[in-house]
Amino acid sequence: MLTLQSAATGSTARDPILLLGPDSQLQRALAGELHAMRCPLLRADSMQHAIDRASRFGCPPSVLLIPEDSIRPDSFEAQRAELQIRTGSPRLIPIAVGRKPDEKRRSALRQAGIHLALFGRFGRHALRFQINRALSRYATRAPRGDQRAPAEWRTRTYSAGCQKAVRCYSLSIGGAYFVTPRPWIVGTEISLEMPIAGPSRTLDGRILYSKTTGDSDRSNLPSGMAVAFGPLSPRLRKVIGRNLTETRHGLEV
Repeated sequence: MLTLQSAATGSTARDPILLLGPDSQLQRALAGELHAMRCPLLRADSMQHAIDRASRFGCPPSVLLIPEDSIRPDSFEAQRAELQIRTGSPRLIPIAVGRKPDEKRRSALRQAGIHLALFGRFGRHALRFQINRALSRYATRAPRGDQRAPAEWRTRTYSAGCQKAVRCYSLSIGGAYFVTPRPWIVGTEISLEMPIAGPSRTLDGRILYSKTTGDSDRSNLPSGMAVAFGPLSPRLRKVIGRNLTETRHGLEV
């Protein structure tokens, strides 16, 4: 099978994403999520199949989602180079998807040039987070500033006697981005519940920027608001740091 599924205008991706693998429940779920993210999507059964039919793609892909158990480290670099040549893609960043491999397998994948992953169970925010990383010019560089990781938990935020239910999209020790269709305005002082630190833990923060549906700026983000945390206790910094480390272990080979 080789198909091109177009997405609606306003895609978060500059070029199509190539999703490899035979039809399965996981592949269908990934395709559905990518379509909901308005990403142009190419599909092929395998690397060799994509290479053989590359002339049908039309637009060169820039991100490659590939099942971890289908990767052959000895031949992967050569196949990726050939696929780039045949599609005219200047860069093709792979993301390995599947069960968490052991360290020996991870080492072999890294040597084959694969650094990003979606290992184990992951949600929509982790998928979007990794796609955005792959589309970045700095996909293979070490992160600058506070380490960030995607999150999926729901919580509540409060300001001036009002309450707003939100879902966390990404988290760092310094702050977080929360998904909501009606974000508060920039500069608003808020408090929020931090469920990963216990049911009664709350902390203060301030809105740094917000995005609503239709905003052209930060189009790779869902509608929501970025929050800078106030001073954190050593214990809370440790809890958040541990959560970030555990999450990123499944996002990097």
